[in-house]
Amino acid sequence: MHENEGLSLDEIIGGGEVLNLQGEVVGKKALWSAIKRVKNMGRGQLLPTTSYHKCGRTDILTDQEQKDVVAFAKKWRSKRFCTCRYIKRELKLKVSPKTIARVLNNNGFYWRRVPRIHGLSKEHIAERKVFVETYAPRSAAWWGENMNMVLDGVTLTMPPKPLSKREKHAAQRINNMWMRNGERLDNDLHTFNRYGIQLGTKVPLWGGFSGNGEFTLRLRTDKPKMTGDEWKQRIPMVKEAIQDAYGQAAPERPKVWHDNERFLLQTKGYKDNGMQLIRFPPNSGDLNPIENVWAWLRKDLAEREHKDMDAKRYLTPQQFKQRAAQILPIYAEVKPGEAHSRLQKLIRGMPARLRRCKANGYGRSGK
Repeated sequence: MHENEGLSLDEIIGGGEVLNLQGEVVGKKALWSAIKRVKNMGRGQLLPTTSYHKCGRTDILTDQEQKDVVAFAKKWRSKRFCTCRYIKRELKLKVSPKTIARVLNNNGFYWRRVPRIHGLSKEHIAERKVFVETYAPRSAAWWGENMNMVLDGVTLTMPPKPLSKREKHAAQRINNMWMRNGERLDNDLHTFNRYGIQLGTKVPLWGGFSGNGEFTLRLRTDKPKMTGDEWKQRIPMVKEAIQDAYGQAAPERPKVWHDNERFLLQTKGYKDNGMQLIRFPPNSGDLNPIENVWAWLRKDLAEREHKDMDAKRYLTPQQFKQRAAQILPIYAEVKPGEAHSRLQKLIRGMPARLRRCKANGYGRSGK
């Protein structure tokens, strides 16, 4: 048309006969580029063809490698380290993380936010209301005098020794993961975990602190859960921890506060040892101040873990336990210029915590 009929580029474009693959009228620059390419080919050849097999990429995934990527995501997607970067490293792939993400997308997996746990049930709300209405009017001083020992358990995680696994441990994602369509709101499949999925060696720890801000209860066990008889044997240790915290000023009948773990519910055991049991409402970790302590401890351990990783230093299980034991008393220290320690502030903050819960319709109060 340009040479045989003598039409200008504007006339060719204006005629609307030359379209691109999307069915759109091409621009003058694209049309002129096509004309030059045809001229450069010489007579007797077909129009140039373009291979989209690699789309300009120097490396592509084979069919088997794509299957391996999908299999890896299916197996590890609930672990927060399952990112494209770590898939590439684990499977020793040469392609970019974007290519891995494209493969997963093509197989129905998408990088999405992990759903949070559903709200509290009506029964939980009712029990929280009774607790809040009972204790919200109490003053900060009352809490300091009556929360004689608040206790709970936590499962700490000692980083794995191999560097690649330790990097996974340090790089856990807690907000996003690979999910299929329809799984976004499936809390039975995946739920938000502010601590991430724990890898490495599990180190269970039971601990508690007193109303005067002393973290004196530290019980190490072989497993996170115990039987009722096993905990009953440890109840005298709780009494000893209260004595250590208060000395001669220990209350005559101290109050012990904890959640509703079935094996902990030893009302008679506490009574036989001269103590009272007060339970937080079910599913109400936000009302238990020791949960803040576990969050602090995890953060401080994680910071030291990164330093160990940079220095290629590895702790033995005994050293890891000693490190945790050394960190906990720091929270009982009163910093210069302040009137209370971090633990004392948690106790004194109970009235405000309960007020937030009430203002939120007895829902989550935050920590």
